[in-house]
Amino acid sequence: MKKEYKSNDLYQAVALKTAGFPLIRLERNSGRFFDFIFEDSENKAEEILTQFWAKKLQVDAKEFVENINELKARVNSGI
Repeated sequence: MKKEYKSNDLYQAVALKTAGFPLIRLERNSGRFFDFIFEDSENKAEEILTQFWAKKLQVDAKEFVENINELKARVNSGI
């Protein structure tokens, strides 16, 4: 069984996706909100998010923006 990391925060999801974590699926939680489910086989998601919130995570800015747009589109279309 694959280890998973779940987040309902869009920008955390974008940071994980941009850092190379595979997005497995979106799950609708309450109302119009979604959880982003990532593969986290090496249990590194928390470490990446700690770097993100400490402003120490370095990712490609263009890819980060592209991932914001992609995930927003997926949430808005419900997939």
